[in-house]
Amino acid sequence: MKKVIVFMVLAIIAGSCRDREKPNETPKTVVEKITEEEALGLLHQWTGAYLAGDAAPLREILDESWVYSGSSDGTVSDKDATITEFANADYTFKDIVYEGLDVRLYGDVAVVRGSESMVIVGNSGGDTTKLRLRFTDVYQKKDGKIKAIATHSSPIAEE
Repeated sequence: MKKVIVFMVLAIIAGSCRDREKPNETPKTVVEKITEEEALGLLHQWTGAYLAGDAAPLREILDESWVYSGSSDGTVSDKDATITEFANADYTFKDIVYEGLDVRLYGDVAVVRGSESMVIVGNSGGDTTKLRLRFTDVYQKKDGKIKAIATHSSPIAEE
């Protein structure tokens, strides 16, 4: 009986030693799960910045790695170029409305899909454009902060 107890104790000790990190190993990363509310909150912060004509919040909303694709000529835009363009724009956003929002969660990543309708007004006040887009945003939560890491959009033809 003593042999069985000694064997069990040794097995438990051996098992616990295996789970410990070895000195030369990189510690395991903890995934910070993103929630649907957090993802939609970032979308609404972004919308608020556009409606207010305020480029400053975009520095916190967009990750350094963020890229936008969906331009009619196939080019992509990065964070700095997008913020510069928005800050110097000769137009404002009057209205942005979302429909059919779908949020999918993958650990620390959220994929937000839907369509948006927006009204863009030229600074002269005379030029108004109505635009409808289907979009996909990808957000990631790192170090307690949620940021956009990619956006793609394509126009929805008017009926």
